Amino acid sequence: MTIKPEQPVAARGRPWVPRLALPTAMIIVAVLAVGAPAWAHSRLQRTDPADGSRLTAPLPALTLTFNEMVRGTFTTVVVTGPGNVSYSDGHVRVVDDDVHQKLYPLRSGGYTVAWRAISADGHPVEGQFHFTVALPPGQEPSAGPPPAAGSAGGHSAHWWLWGGAIALVVAAATVALAMGRRRTATSRRAATSRRATPGSTAAGNKAASGSAVDGR
Repeated sequence: MTIKPEQPVAARGRPWVPRLALPTAMIIVAVLAVGAPAWAHSRLQRTDPADGSRLTAPLPALTLTFNEMVRGTFTTVVVTGPGNVSYSDGHVRVVDDDVHQKLYPLRSGGYTVAWRAISADGHPVEGQFHFTVALPPGQEPSAGPPPAAGSAGGHSAHWWLWGGAIALVVAAATVALAMGRRRTATSRRAATSRRATPGSTAAGNKAASGSAVDGR
């Protein structure tokens, strides 16, 4: 019987690389295009003020309450008011499962709150809600946000996207590396087993021949 020589493992290359490249690339593109993964765990439970509420008194800050603790890093709350100006004063403050955002004095008008948070497990989530301010005569603030505050949707509002994208890229790379190592180890064990088989067969044939000679 002719036995084909075993091809070295290194010569066969790593067939798992092209198979994992496409899924990994699809994950990265989905994160950058959509902006928020569907498997995020944190959920917004309530807000103060509530969605659709009408306020008749000044509001110094607003609060978002989640079902679990969120990370302060890359979590943003952008409050857009009259003139398409951001009324968010500084960065958010996270206390347990509450996210607090200080505000500049609000004028009468409609406001949109666009929030983006990073879950405890690293997945980004986002959403928005609205409320209206209707102050009594004589209570309108004399000044609004300073020019340095800029318009809503500034650069700070986009940090969540890059943070979430980086986190998912690292996770995808880790999974790909772990799967590759596992498949490489399996291929090496299979190759070792196949190389050992011809020797065992030859030994068995030699033993059989010896038995035949003794029988004669």
